[in-house]
This record gives sequence, structure tokens and C-alpha cells, in this order.
Amino acid sequence: MSRVVLSAAEPSGDALGAALARALRALEPGIELLGVAGPHMRAAGVRAVARADDLGVMGVVEVLGAAPRLLAARRALAGALREGAEVFVPIDAPDFHLPVARRVGRAGLPVVLFGAPQVWAWRRGRARDIATWAAEVLCLLPFEVEVFAQVGGRARYVGHPAAERVVPSPPGGDWALLPGSRRAEIERILPAMLQAAARLRAARPGARIRLGRAESVDPAWLAAAGPLDGVEVVEGLAAAAEPARACLVASGTATLELALMGRPMVVAYAVHPLTYAVGRALVTGVEHIALPNLILGRTGVPEHIQTLDPARLCADWMAAADTQAEALAEVRRRVGPPGAARRAAAAVLEAIR
Repeated sequence: MSRVVLSAAEPSGDALGAALARALRALEPGIELLGVAGPHMRAAGVRAVARADDLGVMGVVEVLGAAPRLLAARRALAGALREGAEVFVPIDAPDFHLPVARRVGRAGLPVVLFGAPQVWAWRRGRARDIATWAAEVLCLLPFEVEVFAQVGGRARYVGHPAAERVVPSPPGGDWALLPGSRRAEIERILPAMLQAAARLRAARPGARIRLGRAESVDPAWLAAAGPLDGVEVVEGLAAAAEPARACLVASGTATLELALMGRPMVVAYAVHPLTYAVGRALVTGVEHIALPNLILGRTGVPEHIQTLDPARLCADWMAAADTQAEALAEVRRRVGPPGAARRAAAAVLEAIR
């Protein structure tokens, strides 16, 4: 019976880890799975040595406050690895995982990273370091494989989990606003989106506009961004995007989901000016921020970064429906079919054998 240590330190990693755990059990029903686990991984049968629910923090002050919990989770993880693990699978959260993974990988334990650190954007030296001790990196984006191959690392593309939950469908005739899930991005992006929506209604009387509210978003955040006149608030991305002919969307995973759905889009991104300045200094050699454009290696969907002009947003939004079909089809082709967790599970078991 194989013994696999999995570790996820944030909600997105917990969802990935749960899918991987189910796929591992399908391939080897008696497998033992343990590690740092959130609620989804625990429900999938992973024995938690520490709870990922307690580790989801952002920002310097929050991290300092959570330091005792983070250190305790790392100690619990190290203990699980000493209990006879045959492979260690860190899932995302590189700042939490890489110190532990590097140590056990150099000591000879196979380490399979599920989800590559964004070495293509910043701290590129990490790719060369990872190549010296990781058995393999399982990439969720197709262009990531080459980054590790260039420094002699083993990497394979297993697919993206968005392909599991998104079904392509013909666009509708309405319009969608998708302002993101974090308060800070809603505060900076949604006011310009709402002004663009007002322009669209003026240009196209009778246009139906839906705003997809993420589960984590307080309705008060939306109301504070500006008048919602003529905008119907619905629950979730799909409820807004499925009937839409084009979407105005905050940068993030939602852009890839829209591309796989076949929805034309305009991407908006804005952060605090200091954050943006620091990011510009750290991120080098990256020309795009939207996942569809990163996958294509060119501009397939318009990006509006930091300076959000409602008139330009509206113009691109209205034009998007007629100009993106070929680019979105190419994104779907490059992402490939569902089955990322199944392919990742097979790779994990290969590392043992």
C-alpha cells in the first residue's frame, strides 16, 4: 500500500488536492493519504496532520499574526514526511512548501509539485533550484513546461482543472460584469466597470447586463462601488457569463474559464499604485497578465491595466463579441481535454514505482 503525503495551504490548493486524492484512490483504492489538508481534501479521505483552513493569510501583518500556526503546520508536515512517506506532493503555495520540499527532495524523497510556482513571471532562479531536487513538476498551464525544461528540470503538462468544470456553449445576447472576489480588486475595478456599463446601456438601450457575484463578496462592496441601476446581480460566474455575448472581467482564473466557455472578454486589472510599482520591478519578461493571452503568447483578448478608462472599456466590450472566436478556440485547443487530476495521479504513482 502506497503512502503519499499531500499538502495544500490555501483554498485553491485544497480543491486541487481533493481532486488529486480522489484520482489516486481510483487508481489505487488502498492508498494512504495524509498531510496538510483543507475541508475538501479531508472529505476526499486525506488524513489531516494540520488544517489548511487555518493558514489562508495575505499581507505582512496577517502573516506575522499567523506565524505560530504556519510554523506548527510545517512541523506537523515534517513529522508526516518522517513517517515513511513514499512521495511528497506540495500543491501550490510555494512560499509555504518549497523550504520543506527542498530539504526532503535533497535527502532523496521523491517530490512531485502539483502546480508550478510562477517562475515564468518572477524569481526565475527558483526554476533552476527546483530542477535540482524535484522528481517532477506537474504544470497546469501549457507554457510552463518549457521554463523548467530550459534548466534541465522534469516537467509535464497535465491540464487545467478549469477544463473539468467549464463546458463550451454558444454565447447569448446579454452582457456580463465579473469584478472578482476580493474586496480590494472590487473597490479598484468595479467603479470603472459600472461606468462602462452605463455607457453600454446608453449606446444599446434595452441591453441586459448581469453582474456575477462571487460567494465571498459582500453585497455592500458592490453597492459602494457605484449605482447598480440597470445591472442585475446574480450568483456566480456561470449565471452571468452563460447568457452573455461578451464579458468585462477582472484578471484571474475567471479569464481562463471564460475562454474555455467560449465567451469573448475584456480584462481589467488595477491595484494600489505602490503594489503596481513593486510588481513592475519584480516581474520581468512578461508582456501579458490575462491567462488566455499568456497561453497564446500574444494578445487575443484586450487588457486594460491600472488605468481604467470607462469609454475605452465600453468600446472594447462592445467590439469583443465579433473579434475573438478564433483566439478563444485556440486557447481551448492548447488547454486540452479534462482529466488533469487523473493524469497528475498517474504521475505521482510513477514517482513511487
